[in-house]
Amino acid sequence: MTFPSPEFATYYEPRWPAVVELNLSDEWRARWVDEQELPAGAPVDYAYVIVWMGDFGYLTRPAGEPVWRTVEGAPGAGEKPLAFAKRAAREQAGATGQLELVGFFECKATSHNPSFSPGTVRVRPLYFLVAKQVKDLGRESPFERRRLPINEHMKALRNRYPEFETYLGKAAGLYAVLRK
Repeated sequence: MTFPSPEFATYYEPRWPAVVELNLSDEWRARWVDEQELPAGAPVDYAYVIVWMGDFGYLTRPAGEPVWRTVEGAPGAGEKPLAFAKRAAREQAGATGQLELVGFFECKATSHNPSFSPGTVRVRPLYFLVAKQVKDLGRESPFERRRLPINEHMKALRNRYPEFETYLGKAAGLYAVLRK
């Protein structure tokens, strides 16, 4: 086995064994971190919130868009990730309730990323919301919402986010435990 020369060693980043690297739209290389707390000062640039209430899941989309998705988006300047998740769930799905962090994606920008230089690290948390109440969005809302039975909801999420399939299943398992 050969090791990199000393001048190359400062640029070498080891690949951790058994870590799955995800490709998020060619703009990010991500790895899943299975922790229920975000690191202090984590640079969160985007978050996802799966919304469930009883036997139903909720999908949303900007009005007129063709693709249904989960609640998602970028936090505002200075906005904490948890505050963003609560606000986004309320604005995009009309839902309020108990938020749980499933884990997060630790992402590195690739050379295809138009917004960040290659190697820039960002964190993308995946939450789920156990909704206590889901209100009507109203005609003035820039979002549309759809309610589906959980099995159809999960199928729609797996189709929209195929790289998240394992983590969507983890979220669904945690939701099932909380419901009992």
